[in-house]
Amino acid sequence: MGWFGTGGDTAERELLSSLATVLTGTGQASGCGVYLTGRHVLTCAHVVNDALGRSQLDPSDPGPAPLRLGFRSGTATARCTVWVAPRAPGGGPVTAGTPEWHGDLALLELDGDPPPGVVEQRWLGLRRGQNVRAWYSGRAPESYVDTTVTACGPALYYLDRALATGPGIVPGYSGGPLWSPADEAVVGLVVGKLTGAGYDDRGLAIPWQVAREQLAERLGESTAHRLLPPVPAAPADGPYTPVGQESHRRLAAIIRAELSTAALRGRHARAMADACGLTVLGAEDSGPAPDELAAVLADTPRALAALCESLRPAHPGAADRLAAHGRMLGIPTLLSPEEHGWLVRLLGEPVPDLPLGTAFRAALPDVPLPAGVRLPAAGEHAATLEQDAVPGLIAHLETLHGGPSAAPGIPRVPPLLRLVEYRAAQLRGARPAAADEHHDWAGRVARRLGILDPALLEHRADAADWAARATRTPTRPRVAVGLSRYQHAGGSGPGRYLCQVWIDEDGGRPRPAAEQAAEPLSPDAVARHIHAIVAAGGGEALVEFFLDPHDLGLPVEDWDAAEPDDPYGLGFGPEPLGLNHQVVVRLGGELSGVRQAERTGSLRRRWAHRDRIPALHLDESHREPRQVVAAVKHDQRTARVVVRSPDTAVRHRYAAICLVVGVPVVLWDRETAGPLPVDHFEPVGPDGTHGGLAERVRRYRALVHGDGAKHPVRPALAQEHPDRPAPTVLDLFDPEERPAL
Repeated sequence: MGWFGTGGDTAERELLSSLATVLTGTGQASGCGVYLTGRHVLTCAHVVNDALGRSQLDPSDPGPAPLRLGFRSGTATARCTVWVAPRAPGGGPVTAGTPEWHGDLALLELDGDPPPGVVEQRWLGLRRGQNVRAWYSGRAPESYVDTTVTACGPALYYLDRALATGPGIVPGYSGGPLWSPADEAVVGLVVGKLTGAGYDDRGLAIPWQVAREQLAERLGESTAHRLLPPVPAAPADGPYTPVGQESHRRLAAIIRAELSTAALRGRHARAMADACGLTVLGAEDSGPAPDELAAVLADTPRALAALCESLRPAHPGAADRLAAHGRMLGIPTLLSPEEHGWLVRLLGEPVPDLPLGTAFRAALPDVPLPAGVRLPAAGEHAATLEQDAVPGLIAHLETLHGGPSAAPGIPRVPPLLRLVEYRAAQLRGARPAAADEHHDWAGRVARRLGILDPALLEHRADAADWAARATRTPTRPRVAVGLSRYQHAGGSGPGRYLCQVWIDEDGGRPRPAAEQAAEPLSPDAVARHIHAIVAAGGGEALVEFFLDPHDLGLPVEDWDAAEPDDPYGLGFGPEPLGLNHQVVVRLGGELSGVRQAERTGSLRRRWAHRDRIPALHLDESHREPRQVVAAVKHDQRTARVVVRSPDTAVRHRYAAICLVVGVPVVLWDRETAGPLPVDHFEPVGPDGTHGGLAERVRRYRALVHGDGAKHPVRPALAQEHPDRPAPTVLDLFDPEERPAL
């Protein structure tokens, strides 16, 4: 028994709590299963077949037939949700006596929570030469069988009895967990045994890595990651330790030199064990022998990184030298368990229109993606595909230690950190808080690796330059639209609008468009008229609607700009104006006297702070206009207001108040009823850089057009640029003929 736990009683008791017996209808044991997480239990397909009274190798899916499971602390019912039928290597059914087959897995879902005391297990890869243990489905601790992995096939690994006189695997062990006492982890599932001449009762097992691959094919990488977390395994036919015996001795020698006392080794080995979920059996003031610590570092994924993480604050030199020797010896994982979990969460949160693949290709143009990993490109919006790719992408990049070095002798910035810096730069505009968290992660890992700030900041500057180039767009021409309701005796009624259009191509005073509407137009006719003017000028423009304060509720961005005829019968359907163009609203006309002067000064002062001061949110606590005015004027630098009041009519009114007071940017929802949560507008990034807000809103409107149920926000955006003057004439109606509102 070493300083670290090696199959101690506590770990085995926890394992036996997760061992399930799959029962027949008469209560007999058909085999075992092992509890994973939530309500999921993994077993072999042939065990389910036996429990249901079917032929053991029947490949047909049994469907949701009820099954009874027995745990040490109680019983449960379950149903099969994923069926991986046993099949011959070339396909087709498996015949009796076949020494190898594929599949033979069943994922069961409990009908309720598992019995008390059932705990999740740690999973690692199964390796050749590993000593393992299995239990009979009766769950008695003394029913264990010790065996050794002696050969590795493509789908099944082969087990021999550890002692010639010891017990072997027999029917009843199938589907149960294969336990590695040295690692205190489940490493596979027992399948059964081979009998007959030449086989000598040899056992069979499905290794963790094969089971996980089969589940990932059917459920996706993200779900497989949750059920069977990925942990890099040693090569199937390699030695017991991934670095080999000679390298193992070298690592022990380095530990002996860098961590010369037992107390020093013990202090940091305990921190490493806590991070990696290892058991420590040594006394409080003791430490592991260098050889034992070297074995744990070589065998346990992320252990070396976790040890260096503990050493870095007080012993940076030792941390640097151990990390460098680990890279030379081929210990692949770059990140500690905490760093890895944090990064999986960060990169696994997809952002619409900002795919991770774009940042990857920009940061690492010469690094190919590993087989089976695909990152969606811009426009695919494949959130699930991106989430599934993240664990494999991280595992691949952890093995790469390249990248330009700041100077000889200074650690290089690994490609993984460069990718994170590019992802942070990509998110800076839309999600600044997420970008900051990416920077925090990269900075922390860089410090733990001994990378100096200038080296990391060089990559951060490269990323910022790339993001600026990627998001920089030519100045859009501006189309200003003066709009007012039309109503007078004999007129066409309140459903039509007087419309006049101006064009500003150089940021100067707008000029009237050549084509002007000669008569009042319906809403869709207004949209078609504007769309035609923009198309004639190149097809891209910022469209500003100048509206009376009482008309801010007009959904101008939703008016249909599609041509009424479809000569080719292609079925385009409606095309909202805000689908093709950035559409914002502004206040029409001028206020009187002091109010106008105050508003002009406020717009200019606040505009200068549009990317420096957080957005102000007006919610259900702002019940009266005076509370809105007080909130807006509390900080005279507030440039962005997000209106989240529960009532839609109140939102329009509060937006008008903010614009009159001199707030240049106001965002609200036109349609959604009831209180809006704080993160309601997160898809358009109201707290991101303002320069891209109108385009983020346009892109989101395109998502709404494609699937309104999936994208619930109906954004309205007011944007008053103080340096873009209003057209000279905007009062298109006779004040006496203004309709009653």
